Amino acid sequence: MNTAPLPFSDENPFRDSTSVQLEGFGDTTQVGAGPPRTRVDVPGRTSEWLMTHVERYLHHEGPRATRGLALALVGEFGLGKSHLAERATAHLRKQAPPLPVWVIGQPSIDMGTVFRDRLMSPRDDYDAFDDFEQAITDYYADVTAEILEADETGRLGPARDEFLRGLRERRLDPTKIAQHFDVDEERIHRHLRGHLRGVVDHRMFATALALLVNDPYQHEVLEWLSGGEPSPMLRERGVNAPIQGIQGVFEALSVFSLVYGQSGRPFALVLDELDKTESWPGPERSQFLDAFEALVETYINHGGLMVFCVRPQLWGSLPLSLHERVRPLWLDSWDRAQTRKLISRHVHRDADPPPDGDPCAPFTDAALDEIVLQSDGVPRRILRLCSGAWDAAAEGGGRPARIDVDAVHHALRSTHGKRPMPEVLRALEETLTRRQWLHHMAPARHLEPSRPPGAGEPRWIQVARDEWITVLPVPSVLTHADVHAVERFTTEVRDSLGADHCEVLVIVNGHICHERRNEIAEATKVVPLVFDDPRFRTMLQDSVDSLMDRLRAGRRDGVLTQIWNRLDGLTTQQETVLDRLRTLARAVEYPRPPTPLPQPDETLRRVPQPVREPFRRAQEVLDRLLESGVGPRPRLGAADDGDGQGPLRPRRAGTHPEELQSMGALVHARRLLDAFREAVALWWESGTGPGRRPGDELFAICRSFEISVEVLPRIRIVEEDAFLGQGRGAPAGARVEALLTELADEVLGLLRAEISAGPDRG
Repeated sequence: MNTAPLPFSDENPFRDSTSVQLEGFGDTTQVGAGPPRTRVDVPGRTSEWLMTHVERYLHHEGPRATRGLALALVGEFGLGKSHLAERATAHLRKQAPPLPVWVIGQPSIDMGTVFRDRLMSPRDDYDAFDDFEQAITDYYADVTAEILEADETGRLGPARDEFLRGLRERRLDPTKIAQHFDVDEERIHRHLRGHLRGVVDHRMFATALALLVNDPYQHEVLEWLSGGEPSPMLRERGVNAPIQGIQGVFEALSVFSLVYGQSGRPFALVLDELDKTESWPGPERSQFLDAFEALVETYINHGGLMVFCVRPQLWGSLPLSLHERVRPLWLDSWDRAQTRKLISRHVHRDADPPPDGDPCAPFTDAALDEIVLQSDGVPRRILRLCSGAWDAAAEGGGRPARIDVDAVHHALRSTHGKRPMPEVLRALEETLTRRQWLHHMAPARHLEPSRPPGAGEPRWIQVARDEWITVLPVPSVLTHADVHAVERFTTEVRDSLGADHCEVLVIVNGHICHERRNEIAEATKVVPLVFDDPRFRTMLQDSVDSLMDRLRAGRRDGVLTQIWNRLDGLTTQQETVLDRLRTLARAVEYPRPPTPLPQPDETLRRVPQPVREPFRRAQEVLDRLLESGVGPRPRLGAADDGDGQGPLRPRRAGTHPEELQSMGALVHARRLLDAFREAVALWWESGTGPGRRPGDELFAICRSFEISVEVLPRIRIVEEDAFLGQGRGAPAGARVEALLTELADEVLGLLRAEISAGPDRG
């Protein structure tokens, strides 16, 4: 990087360039003896949008009713809202011919003082007075034309249309026309009050506007419209109080907007620091917001331009009607390219054209990256950080040869880390002791976790017998190594106390950027607090309360989980016992007599002698299963859930779909057994002698029965049925399938042995 000296002043170029304060007047006061500095402007996307809207307003070509516009510059503190508002104000003030621009740099509960001393009024500038007088004359001409147009007496004669056209085209003097046709003052007042009724409900403004076009009263009316006390003459005519208070000032601005809007002139109001009203007492704040909402509506309806600055929190709380009428322009944090351009413009402020070489010298690339990180992209922080780093690297004066990361960190610590760590510890002890939270000793003598460099002695808050909150104060301007040290501290504490029995709260003594804050929160699962925050003590108490609730909730969840598991086990055991009792009750209530064994039928006598016993055994098992059925034995009769008082209710015997499926599988298995036995009998009767081939037809019959059994649905029956024989470890359905499959193998083996023994067989 080229760090050669550049041809400009050695003075710190960032000093006194981090804030803008809007003024009600266009003049400025030079502070100091040196020449004024060149304005530094780095236009961004929001700036371009703002100026585009301002230009469209100034050069509006559509109907006058569609000209009005309200813009809200929305952004956090330091993002440049006031800079953009000041830029728009300067552009509006440069217009030719001049247009009325009212600027409120900061709203106040005493808005009367702001109106008198800080707002530009017609008496403060000749051009402004001339423009205001012309607007009043034009407005008065329209009012006079409306009065004469409604006159049905015929006294205007044939020149009526010409008079009306001359008034509306501003060729005739409305005062002379009103005097010539004897239009009395009360009629004018009444008509003006009709105009003002939609803006303000006040007779004083109607009287003042009616008298303003008369030379004898002009000065007194202007004094009153500028915030002065009403003269005796005005008091006689009903103007008996000065313009004061929030409501009175906003009514005056609304009247001005009506006058300029009626005459077709552009006009603007710029309002900065609207968030100051959040600290006002409730009644004053409500009054201001109500009057402000009405003023926005008036400006838009009468073709005015309003620009105001607001932070996101207040913008979100404003009434829905404002959100519908106001167009918000959001300001975002700056990225590296914008930061680089801002620094370069300040460094080369007095160099024209800019010299060759690194545009950000003497700032190194690493310093630039650190500035972007630590400032969170907020322009005001960027400039303050650059100013501090410049002074830190200058070493007594002059232009520094090189500004590195150390200079940036030095600037941060000198600005945000002014309090020593013992002061932080005392403040922690005082705050925690008030709530009886302080515990000087660690939970265990052997617990001495390694602390980050420069960190203070941790404080331990005991929530329960084995639950703790650790408060760890750390120094300002954390690096990646500091974050890893905090993570190591947290890991050691959790390994010793248990991850579910402790929380770690980090207190930063000074500055922490968003990225480092998120890294600390990721490591500890708790958002760190900043000691310099004005709300630190309250935030510390709220954070400890929240962490205590978190630990208690975790403890409750653990105990509830154990209780739930135990109850679930007990419930399962109880349901099993109840099922057994119901089975016994059914057996006692409905005893089943032993079923006689089925007699061998004709088909059984037709099969060969060696396989008659296997077929008989299989048939007996299936018949027993069909007799016993699947599931509980159906019961018919009266239901047993009545109270014994009313009529008996019939019982519905239901069957589960799986039980029906198992019963169907048993019936089909019984039919397969009959078919198997019939096929074997037919095979045996089909021929004798050595010509029979047992490996062909007999194998096909046995295999056909076996694969047909394999596709049967699972048979879900009571596992304790003794007649299923061996294999009690397997499910009942699987043992039925195995019984039938083994029958096929047994029949095939016995008949093959019978055929191999010779032709003599029964």
